[in-house]
Amino acid sequence: MPNHYAKGYRTERELKQLLLAQGFAVVRSGGSGTDGVSPDLLALKASKKFALECKARSGDYLHIEKPKWELMKSWEDTTGLPVFIAWKIDRREWRFFSLNQMKDSGKSYSLNKKEYEKGLGFEEMVKC
Repeated sequence: MPNHYAKGYRTERELKQLLLAQGFAVVRSGGSGTDGVSPDLLALKASKKFALECKARSGDYLHIEKPKWELMKSWEDTTGLPVFIAWKIDRREWRFFSLNQMKDSGKSYSLNKKEYEKGLGFEEMVKC
């Protein structure tokens, strides 16, 4: 397993455990990065439901290729579940962004480190 896949798997599992501790049922879509059709995690509770595309990056920018973003938007429209980008910078907390918060930067949709600070924190995200 390449190192970046292992890091992605570890961070998805970390976020899954945090959500389980908050009383969510969580479904992980194994191999979601390879098929590109579904988000990484589904978090379900009677009072709140959402999907997460998880990204762990050490740099100052997060980019999602347009075709991937469009698939996530289509998935959100089809299912009615909001899709959020869950972004974790090394040694920092998770931040959450709606798809519409991402900026069209030509070939991709992106966020920068300044925008990272404006994302929802974990407590805000899971509040019912």
